[in-house]
Amino acid sequence: MIVRDLRPDDWPSVCAIYEDGIRSGDATFETETPTWEAWDAAHPELRLVAERDDDVVGWAALSPASGRACYHGVGEVSVYVAEGARGAGRGRELLVALVERSEQAGYWTLTAGVFPENEASIRLHKACGFREVGVRERLAELRGAWRDVVLLERRSTLMGTCATT
Repeated sequence: MIVRDLRPDDWPSVCAIYEDGIRSGDATFETETPTWEAWDAAHPELRLVAERDDDVVGWAALSPASGRACYHGVGEVSVYVAEGARGAGRGRELLVALVERSEQAGYWTLTAGVFPENEASIRLHKACGFREVGVRERLAELRGAWRDVVLLERRSTLMGTCATT
């Protein structure tokens, strides 16, 4: 398996994996997949795919946490793995690579919002250095039910530290 940069021609596979996450009801508040143009605009840099035997089996990407200049080094993480590839370490490989590349790109904080029912995703993030910073209760409604979101954060040990003299 390799982790590489996402290319526009990966979109059909990425979209199908995203659709699986939407159908599960425990991966996102989204109810339909966006167009390539909308997804591309929302994830302007740091987009990776996990490829096994020439098939895309997962993806990870960063979204800007804010458009304000002071938050240019804060990104929101998304990680999705195809149903048939889950439990084999693909999500971990993607998230580790995304963390490494984010630090190279100058990010000092990564955030994630995960439904509490998605215990595998919470374990994955914690295994990759994220910590739970809180729960946003009844944040939004999905399919007629109000859902909580666990907030996770990873602070870089390389970026965003002040030198002392």
